[in-house]
Amino acid sequence: MLVRELELHNFRNYESLKANFKEGLNYIYGENACGKTNILEAIYFLSLTRSFRTNDLVELIKKDADFARILAKISDENSIKILEITFSEKGKKILLNNKKVSKISELNSLINVISFIPRNTNLLKDSPKERRKFLNIYLSKLSNKYLKTLSIYEKILKERNDAFKAYKINYTLIDILTNQLVELNKEIFLYRKKFIAHINDFLSDVYKNVSIKEEKLIMKYESFINVEGTIEKFIKEEFQKVREEELKKKQTLIGVHKDDFKLFLDDRDVGLYGSQGENRISVISLILSLYFLNKDQQPIIVLDDVLSELDEKHEENLLKYLENFSQIFITNTAKSQFFNKNYYRLEDKKLKEE
Repeated sequence: MLVRELELHNFRNYESLKANFKEGLNYIYGENACGKTNILEAIYFLSLTRSFRTNDLVELIKKDADFARILAKISDENSIKILEITFSEKGKKILLNNKKVSKISELNSLINVISFIPRNTNLLKDSPKERRKFLNIYLSKLSNKYLKTLSIYEKILKERNDAFKAYKINYTLIDILTNQLVELNKEIFLYRKKFIAHINDFLSDVYKNVSIKEEKLIMKYESFINVEGTIEKFIKEEFQKVREEELKKKQTLIGVHKDDFKLFLDDRDVGLYGSQGENRISVISLILSLYFLNKDQQPIIVLDDVLSELDEKHEENLLKYLENFSQIFITNTAKSQFFNKNYYRLEDKKLKEE
């Protein structure tokens, strides 16, 4: 799926903006703080109606405006569709070819957008919570079933924690909720394990194309579940081991909500021992690897300020490699000597193709 046209109304700093885009690499450049990131944010918003910068919809609406609207013409080999998303502090309205879309999962199956933003460079140094968030977002984009399972897990987890905090402990209820969590832990663990194994089919090759090194980049999953066979039995036993401590601390102490992942260059943990440049290239490689996970719906990729802090060799390698993808948007403050087409200059809130 490709974004052919994009219109913004009262989105961030834009009262109105309209642009046509092409297949391949679309290179948007302009001065700092002129609104380049806002365009990528709007494209990303088309996928799950969420921003990669904030959870507050009101922040996306232009000051003194009551609502914002994103209108996009998207196409694949067989069709052209018009997607319109209007939102205000009261909520969202989504139309696809003028018909109301009631479930976000419907959008997820229509258009998939993955992103790199500068703060992603710190993904491997951030807390495990940020890496779990990364896993959950991109697994949810690939699987509506995973999204539903995760939602149920979070609901049951909250009910179980509330049960521990009750004035009078209902042990029967805790047992019921524990049994439900056992199955949900198993399902989510297997989804994540398969997802990471699939990423590792591509990760090292992507890294070698982008980097100038021959090291092997591998993603490793860290979970309290560490068996290959009877997973359900193992999880039940682990919950039994911590039962008394959970009753004392009045909370669930184990589960996939505490899992993590790390990236390794050969045997070296990038987050702990990698340079800033290695962290940046490793995370970029991880994000680009996501492109190959779903052959039926290759995603659109948005890369904000991706070239900053890269030396000339890495910039050349990355831009050359990006030309192999179906549609990518990148931003920068200036043109690159290693790319000579599909430029868009942003100036005075107007995007001009060059």
